[in-house]
Amino acid sequence: MTSYLLIANPMAGKGAGAARARILAGILSRNHTVQLVETRARGDATEIAGSRGAGVERVIAIGGDGTLNEVLAGVMTLGPSAELRPALGYLPGGTANVATSAFRFETNPAQAAKALATTEGRVVDVGMVELDGPARPFLLWCGAGVDAVVIDQLNATRTGPMGLLGLAANAPRVLSAVADYDAPSVRVTADGAELPPVSSVFLANVGQIAFGGVVHSDASPADGVLDVVTMEDASPLGVLLAGATMLVSSLTVSERVRHRTATCLVLNADGPVPIHIDGEPIGHLPATVRLEPLAVRLLSTGSIPS
Repeated sequence: MTSYLLIANPMAGKGAGAARARILAGILSRNHTVQLVETRARGDATEIAGSRGAGVERVIAIGGDGTLNEVLAGVMTLGPSAELRPALGYLPGGTANVATSAFRFETNPAQAAKALATTEGRVVDVGMVELDGPARPFLLWCGAGVDAVVIDQLNATRTGPMGLLGLAANAPRVLSAVADYDAPSVRVTADGAELPPVSSVFLANVGQIAFGGVVHSDASPADGVLDVVTMEDASPLGVLLAGATMLVSSLTVSERVRHRTATCLVLNADGPVPIHIDGEPIGHLPATVRLEPLAVRLLSTGSIPS
């Protein structure tokens, strides 16, 4: 028998999160020890994972990318390495579900339970952001500047699954926010090297992020580096062109961006610059970002892209 802690956001998926969690728990409990706990407020998932995850073999987040990120934060406190931390799984049910495509998670509760019975998962890297308090982890990507402005606007009106149609519907408001953004220069130091000032920076742990957009086609969550992609053009046209490039190819093929890899970065700015992790706004620069290689065993129920 394997011990599971299921942490569910009951409001995810327009209130379907609780029912999906019960289906998964019911199937897993036939052969395993299962605890199911529901969150009530932002931050609950981190506290639950940190307080109840000790001694549990597997912790499963049920909800959106934000729930997964909160559970990851709790799991990261439970040991110094992937071998001593519980393995982390995910049943997607939010609005963007970026982790679903990035890590091939199964979205059907019954199919997820079946897959969890056989998967050993894969150990992956985790990014850590130090910003006014304890370091915050991310599995997918961290963005500062224009990227965070876009994310903040999309978060402001999300009420259900948001695919490309939702992105298109919100495009006028997003571009208006970009036009109103002062775009202070972001100063990036990557592994000790100072880069030219930019308007936006992506620190990607995976190749594919929101809406199927690709930051860098060769990015891997287990390569021991973050893909650092910087963009100078903060105009609405520049954002449109960058977004289109991400959807049809990858952001790094654009002549408007620069790409390198790094494991430790310091981000400063000449004014208020927002920052997000895994699509969740967390504040403003300055921040320090480092990579913790092979930090958690991720129970992907599909094949994680290399």
